[in-house]
Amino acid sequence: MPAAALSFPEDTVPVKDPAAWVKNVERLYRANDAEGVSALYTADAITIFGSRVLTPAEVHAHPKEWFDSLEDYQIERIFRAATGDIIVSETIASYIVKAEGVRYKEFGVDVYWVNDAGLIYHKHTSEVVEPFDLRPMPPRQP
Repeated sequence: MPAAALSFPEDTVPVKDPAAWVKNVERLYRANDAEGVSALYTADAITIFGSRVLTPAEVHAHPKEWFDSLEDYQIERIFRAATGDIIVSETIASYIVKAEGVRYKEFGVDVYWVNDAGLIYHKHTSEVVEPFDLRPMPPRQP
């Protein structure tokens, strides 16, 4: 089943191909490209992660910290919707946290607000992270 995408006038959508934009984000994460991921954000971007708000400095430091803390990182990002300056994707990932030596799986939803250059200026992230073998991942299709 194709991802949902609302239709808006061309001149209100800063990212002309949001599915390709999400695939690029996935590519950068699969490559553990901390500089590339950081470059996706404006200098003043913030991320809201549950009740935690990452400052612009934390937003830009996070990719390197994240990649350095993991091994055997596997990720898939799935485009789900776009409207105006908002892009929504789902994430399915698994990784080993180096400090613990434990593999986890993650299911998340990211809501990105992007500017006319396609850079993220605001992001909300929600994730469920569990030990890898706790239970099967839910079906991905709506």
